[in-house]
Parts: sequence; C-alpha cells; structure tokens
Amino acid sequence: MGIMKMEIDIFIQTRDVDYNDIIKPTAILDFCQDLSGLHADVIGTGYETMKEKNYAWVVLYQHFEILKIPPYLKTVHLDTWPKPKGRLECEREFLMLDKDGTPLVKCISNWVVINLTSRSLVRADKIDFNGEYYDFTNYPNKCKRRLNLDPSLIQETTEYKVLYDDLDHNGHMNNAKYMTAIMNFYSLYGKKEYVNEAEISYVKEAKYGDTIRIGHYSTEEKEAFIGFINDELCFECLIGVKKI
Repeated sequence: MGIMKMEIDIFIQTRDVDYNDIIKPTAILDFCQDLSGLHADVIGTGYETMKEKNYAWVVLYQHFEILKIPPYLKTVHLDTWPKPKGRLECEREFLMLDKDGTPLVKCISNWVVINLTSRSLVRADKIDFNGEYYDFTNYPNKCKRRLNLDPSLIQETTEYKVLYDDLDHNGHMNNAKYMTAIMNFYSLYGKKEYVNEAEISYVKEAKYGDTIRIGHYSTEEKEAFIGFINDELCFECLIGVKKI
C-alpha cells in the first residue's frame, strides 16, 4: 500500500486575501478542508463512503501558524497526511510551501467520527485507512480538544446569526465560517496587522437560524473568543496578531 500523503497546487486569488493582500484565516481553513476531503476519498474514508455506513467526520480542533506570508496571485503547494489513530480521535496535518519548498503555513486538525442517527462517537478502530502512515510530523504532541478560556474575562460581545451560506453538507455551520464571524467582529481594518496564528475548538454544532453570542477579551499574547448558543458553549478560539 502507498504512503497516505496527498499534495495539490493552489493559486491564491483575490477572494483568499484581506485588504492588505494577506491570506485570510478562513482561506487557510478552506484549503485544508478541501484537501482533507479529497484525500479522505483516496484512503477510503470519504464523505459518500462514510455516509453509507451512517457515519460522518466532525472536526473538534484546528490550529494553524503562518511561518511566512503566502504570496498573493502566486501558486503554492499544500500537503496533507493523517497521523496514527487514537482510540476515538484522528489527527491530520498540513504543510503549505512556496515554489522553492520554503514552508509558509503549518496546520493540524483533530477529528472524530459520529453515528448520524445517535450522534454518538464511533471508535477509531472501526475506521479503516487504505495506506501506510507518513513518517513525519510538525506537531509531536497530542492535539487539544478544549482551550479552557475564561468567560468571566469577556470585555465585549456581539451576536452572529447562522445563515444558509454558512452551512456545509452535514447541515451545520461550516468550520471555516466560525473564523469569518470572529474576524468580522475583531476587525483589523485600518491596521497593518494580520492573523499569524489561530486555534479553535468546536464544542457544539451551530445550525441554521441559531444565534451565536460571541465574547472577546485580550490576553498578554493573544485575542480570545468564546461563542455561546443559548448559554451553552459553542466554540473557543485564540488568535495571534502580528504587524506586517
């Protein structure tokens, strides 16, 4: 069997960058999401295959770091590979490089499989990957599941209503759309700054018509965001901001 690693070339377009021509956090998550879906098909765990078993992949956590700003209107290279499975969780890594092989962005995500009827977790040993693991990691430590942010520190809030355009084929708010809601709240307009790092923990799925109350507070190093639906925790997010 072949090594479970997939790579594609991506052209960074206008829709992928902010008004400073810096790649958007949402674009990074979208690129990774699309490539992971393509690779899942190749290794036998794609959307249709899982649906036949009444299963679905659900993302718990994502973390990316911009090592060097990806070039606007240029082609970059994106690799992905799964890490060895845990009892319930499956981690997947990503690495974006320029045409010379210089690392631009690294990312990791943490996933589980759920039964679509019971919404219960499915043990990872019931999911078969077709291939051998790629023997490399940028993240030797186990992924987080929660960020454990403190709601009592919230300094300001906003509300975001989940719209039709936010939904994915599982019928809930797509993971990248949370970052869109956060960045529209914490606007960098007028600043020569960009998000160079973000980690987000997905706790409760948001559905069409839900209203998410998003709270924000600043720490010494990062900006913290906590989302609630009817006072239940929906997501937690930390972003790092860097000057251009």
